[in-house]
Amino acid sequence: MKKNKDQVQLSKLVFTHNWEDPQSDKHALKIKQDDTVMAITSGGCNILGFLLFNPKEVYCVDINLAQSYVLQLKIAAIKTLDFDEFIEFSGLVEYPHRTILFEKIKQELSKEAMFFWQEHEKVIVNGFIMAGKYERFVKFAGKFLKLLQGRRRVENLFQSKTLEEQNLYFDNVWNTKRFKYLFKILFNKKMLAKRGLVTDYFTFDDGSSSFAESFYKRSRKAFRDLPIESNYFVSLYLLGKYKNPDQVPDYLLRKNFNIIKKRLDRIKIITSDAQGWLNSMEVNSLDCFALSNICELMSEDETERLFTAVKRTAKPNARVIFRNLMIPREVPESLKEEIVKDEALSKYIFDNDRSFVYGKVAAYNVVK
Repeated sequence: MKKNKDQVQLSKLVFTHNWEDPQSDKHALKIKQDDTVMAITSGGCNILGFLLFNPKEVYCVDINLAQSYVLQLKIAAIKTLDFDEFIEFSGLVEYPHRTILFEKIKQELSKEAMFFWQEHEKVIVNGFIMAGKYERFVKFAGKFLKLLQGRRRVENLFQSKTLEEQNLYFDNVWNTKRFKYLFKILFNKKMLAKRGLVTDYFTFDDGSSSFAESFYKRSRKAFRDLPIESNYFVSLYLLGKYKNPDQVPDYLLRKNFNIIKKRLDRIKIITSDAQGWLNSMEVNSLDCFALSNICELMSEDETERLFTAVKRTAKPNARVIFRNLMIPREVPESLKEEIVKDEALSKYIFDNDRSFVYGKVAAYNVVK
């Protein structure tokens, strides 16, 4: 595992799930056979799904060591277990003997990863699905929302409906004053200031005037305008679990398991900051870049250096997808003629993005 001695190594388990919609990645990246892909590791779900497109290599880069260990755990489990055992180990179904399965897979982990998971035994016992810090917040928020809206109202939201019926249910039943008030509680200036965000000078990709308005719009789109039955993100946010075993990330589906298992050696796990790793790569070496929302952790100067590295390492016609969650970022003006936003595709993937937390989901092509 590659490490940058100059970086601060993080080891907090933030995600065990990807909160980026893989359908958006699919449309933006158009991964082809023998492509070389760079992606932020996060929970590792989407990276495992990328193997279905038959890429040559997938470089998984994350500054957080714990995220590398999450992906190691999933790879070790897929490599060692059969499908039914893997589903039992994951936490998708009830199973009391996950520690026994861990004993079977641990020889596939690095020594550091094995020690990490032994120290996080609760995640192993309960299953890795929905076990990170962010997932715990999601479960808490879902319980709070269920308390505000009432159990019956939440259950009825998931009943099979036409999209027109779903629209009417949102407008007439779901869209209560309490629901709207939730966003004012969670995303007012005082609450955000406690998280280090001064919002007075923010602009929003969706034209909103505040975080509360922006996040309300995002949730309205998911609960009203996109089919809920096929949206496992809404299920996770409201129920803390997948409602439908057929509506899950691709790596959790039986039909994909053996294909992914055969291609696991194409995944390369790197613990590093993205820019530092890109600077170590050769010119014209990468076809696809899935950058998540890492630019929000950077200054504008750092963002420019990152995209300069993307331009240098990208092959002609390489594809890029990146997101904004709260802090608006864009490809720097100095690079916009070479990293060109596909406006029509960006609008399509944003309008149809099932993981409604992102205020921006955009696709780009690298012109050389």
